Amino acid sequence: MVVQKVYHYNNEILEWKWSSDNELMPQPFWTSTFLIDGLLIDAGAPGGVDDLRKFIKSLDSDNMVEKCVITHNHEDHCGGGRMLQEQFKIPVFVSKLAISLLRKEKEYPDYRQMTWGVDYHPFQAELLKDPISSKSGKYIFNIIDTPGHAPELISLIERKQQWAFITDAVMPKYQMIFGKDTDIPEDISLIFKSIKKLYDFTKGMDNLLLFTSGKGVFKGRSFLKDRMDEINSLHLKAHRFQNEAKQKGLLDKQLLRYVLKKMFKRENFVGTLTRGGLSSKNLILSLLEWSID
Repeated sequence: MVVQKVYHYNNEILEWKWSSDNELMPQPFWTSTFLIDGLLIDAGAPGGVDDLRKFIKSLDSDNMVEKCVITHNHEDHCGGGRMLQEQFKIPVFVSKLAISLLRKEKEYPDYRQMTWGVDYHPFQAELLKDPISSKSGKYIFNIIDTPGHAPELISLIERKQQWAFITDAVMPKYQMIFGKDTDIPEDISLIFKSIKKLYDFTKGMDNLLLFTSGKGVFKGRSFLKDRMDEINSLHLKAHRFQNEAKQKGLLDKQLLRYVLKKMFKRENFVGTLTRGGLSSKNLILSLLEWSID
């Protein structure tokens, strides 16, 4: 396993990153947890529980975790939740929609087991209330519902510091999403609306920092505006190429192949690796299901 520690904002924020070192993986896939003044955001992957335990044990009393907020139900964000509760007596808070999901056993495809590990342990989380403060009360986070990647997904925003912990709510680029044939289907129209919500909520934040899970820290509301522009462009292109395909008499799979070739030339290698679970095809399908107003 590979673990990295990255400090941000004069060491006020510690990002703990984890990735499997499985030789079959073409590249590292990272998940992040963030520690800010005793508040832990997310709990890593099932395969990283032992490493997360070591990290928690390594903290001194001043930096010890007081509570954890899990942003959503996906295995790479909630894998250590039960361990935090049982071994460290750390309360874990989640959105209302996530509570029942985290109580269930998880079954997910081989490629995600290879990436994130297999031994997820269900647990009973507590209801998160808005806002939530850090251990000393120095930081106060507003809770924003940001569905699309997951229905229960939330983001945490510290207004005064201009920090936004968006984890998986926004990707650096949109070339593929999880499809309806998976257990975690994504909806590009909801993703767009959530990005717009974040953009509106952060109005006036000239020094905004956006913290994603494993994909880096981005500066400025312009990052959100660029993602909205990108999705808008993809949306219009998908419908334009769909109309072209229909004029050529193409339907169903042939139509989809035509749009895919026009937009991305070919399927992303991840689409092949995941047997279509995470693919450009799924992104196109979601774009086409989203009507043009």
